Amino acid sequence: MKRKLSLWIVIALLLLSLFSMSIAEAKTLSITYGEPWKELIESAIKDFEADTGMKVDMTMIPYGVDMVKKVSLDLAAGVATDIIMVDSFMIPAWGEAGYLYGLNNYLVKWPNWEQYFPGMKGIVSFDGVYYAIMIDTDVRMLWYAKPVFKKAGIPIPWEPKNWIDILNTALTIKRKIPEVVSPIFIPMGTKWGEGTTMQAFYMMLLGADTPEGDRNRLRDWKAEKWIGNSPAIEKALGFYRDVFITYELCPIEPHYAPDVWGEWRRMMRDGEIGIGLGGSWEWVEFWPKEALPPEEEREKLIRWAPMPSSGKPNVPEVACISGGWAIGINTKARDPDLAWKFMEILHTKTRVAEWLAKTEKIAVRKDAVEVKAYAADKYLMDAIKLMEYSTYRDTYPGYSRVSFFIQEATEDVSVEGLSVATAMERFKSKVIKEFGADKVETIP
Repeated sequence: MKRKLSLWIVIALLLLSLFSMSIAEAKTLSITYGEPWKELIESAIKDFEADTGMKVDMTMIPYGVDMVKKVSLDLAAGVATDIIMVDSFMIPAWGEAGYLYGLNNYLVKWPNWEQYFPGMKGIVSFDGVYYAIMIDTDVRMLWYAKPVFKKAGIPIPWEPKNWIDILNTALTIKRKIPEVVSPIFIPMGTKWGEGTTMQAFYMMLLGADTPEGDRNRLRDWKAEKWIGNSPAIEKALGFYRDVFITYELCPIEPHYAPDVWGEWRRMMRDGEIGIGLGGSWEWVEFWPKEALPPEEEREKLIRWAPMPSSGKPNVPEVACISGGWAIGINTKARDPDLAWKFMEILHTKTRVAEWLAKTEKIAVRKDAVEVKAYAADKYLMDAIKLMEYSTYRDTYPGYSRVSFFIQEATEDVSVEGLSVATAMERFKSKVIKEFGADKVETIP
């Protein structure tokens, strides 16, 4: 009898142990993040562990490793962590694939959500579902070299009102300072990849025509079709042709350099460029990290202006587009409520704004300007004003192919010298071949 009782006690203790282990496993939180965000994420982990008494399993992806590829493989294999970092570019693809947990039910009860810029809400949504929360972003603008402008007699601050102002300024630089290699520099061609599409083409497209009915985009979201031909695409390609062919304001060679990003930055800091379309990160990346001048010295060398529209009546005043990284929850997360608890701790106004100020990144929410560290940075306080205008790419599944065709179209007009009409017809035929005629439209 005693032996049987002892056996039952042992069994009960084993079951209790297994049950406890199961509970502990269910309450464990895991996260994958990239090394550039280490300080931000680990400060939130520390607070989460102190608040909940739980430990977080961390996987840090080091510099140089393709984080999108790594997390994509983990998701496909079913071994991704509960919380993951998401390049906003991947939201539609991962959302459609069922990899990301929909956050609508959490966000509707989260008062902080009201502080996010409209573009930062739209960028993480797909088919009416919000799949992540943006952690950082960027804006795009026209950078210009102050010494070049002064030598050419161009007033500073420079405030172009339309594309004609931009071209006229570049022509002035070409005429007065012929040694300037590229009076205006615009990313072009397939070597730049998405840099051509987002950094340059969209910056023309978004301000080319009236925005009603997605006329300034690559996708008609209401009709659920790709736009193969439109006045906006025509005007954007026409701007490229003017810059590269008609007025010869930008050389071809730098766009095929081994490192196109490095070459454009070298040209800018060496005074070989007058005006350049670029992103907000260039404030600290025009120079190598070890040679970054103090802020007061940079202010003497470069300045930026918003990208104006084409000048056509009823077009947007300013064109701007943003990308960036977000934090999402895996649909296979062991405890979504626990994961959301971490999200709330991470995405606090002060924590994120202080980190953004330290890393010179643009804030994704309006109230960041109330945080002392962010408010003290004049550059960030000026650049964040562009967020009121900024939008995001048409990253519906299949967008990467459309983007590549656009990159080829910029080469057609800028390198091959084809007419805009011919280049646009080529672009449209490629999109039709890729998706089918019923998925592509022409906007008159």
